[in-house]
Amino acid sequence: MWTRLWVVPTAPKICHFMWKICWTIWKARNSFVFSGKYPNPSDVIEKAKAACRDYLAALFKCPNIINPPKASRASHWSAPPPDVVKFNSDGAFKSFRSLAAFGVIARDCGGSALVWRMGKIVAHSAIVIEAWALRIACSTAVEMDYNEVIFESNCQALINCFKDGKPPCPWEIRTIVDDIRSWAKTRKWSFVWCSRDINTVAHGLAAFCADRFFVFQAGCLPPAVEVLVSKDVNRS
Repeated sequence: MWTRLWVVPTAPKICHFMWKICWTIWKARNSFVFSGKYPNPSDVIEKAKAACRDYLAALFKCPNIINPPKASRASHWSAPPPDVVKFNSDGAFKSFRSLAAFGVIARDCGGSALVWRMGKIVAHSAIVIEAWALRIACSTAVEMDYNEVIFESNCQALINCFKDGKPPCPWEIRTIVDDIRSWAKTRKWSFVWCSRDINTVAHGLAAFCADRFFVFQAGCLPPAVEVLVSKDVNRS
C-alpha cells in the first residue's frame, strides 16, 4: 500500500497528505484494537492535516524565513553595465482570489525600458506567481536574444534556487525553476535578490494589472509606471 501511494500521479503535497491520513487512521485503529479507545473521525482528519502541515513546513521551508536576507546596500535601482540588460520581475498575489498578476520590465544601461510584460494567471501561492514572473522575464530574454542579463526579484526563496549549494527548491515551483535553469546553461545570466523598494517598477506593473478586469498591453507603459521608471533613472 505504502509503495503504491508514492507512485500516484498527483502533486507531492497530495501524496504527503494521503500518507498522513493513512498513518493517522492506522494509529487510531491500533488504539482501538489494543486499548479499546473509540476514535473520533473528525479528530483523525484534523491530526492528519496538522501532521501534514508540520511535515511540509520542515521539508519545504522557505530559506528567507530561516535565514533572513541581509539588508541590501543599495537604496535604489541601479542600471546594468553597458551591453548588459537588467530584468526586474514581481508578482501580486491575494490569497482570497484565484487570479494573480505579474509584472516584468527590461532596461538598458541608461535606464530606458526595452520591453515589458504583465498579465494574470491562476496561482495558489505567492511564490508561484513570483516564479512565473521570473519565467516570463527569462522567456522574454530568450525571445529578444539577450545573452548577458541580470534578473532581479524581491523573492529571496526564489533567488536561492539558483545559487550554488542551493537549498531545496519549493515543490510547487520546481518545474518553473527547471525551465529557467535549462535556458541559463548556455547564457550569461545572473539572478540577484533586491528589496521591494528597489523593485518598484515591476511591482507597479503587477499592481496595475491586478487592479483591472481587462488589461490591453499597448506600446507604452502605463503613466503611473512611467513615473516610477523616471524616478529610477534620476536616482541611478
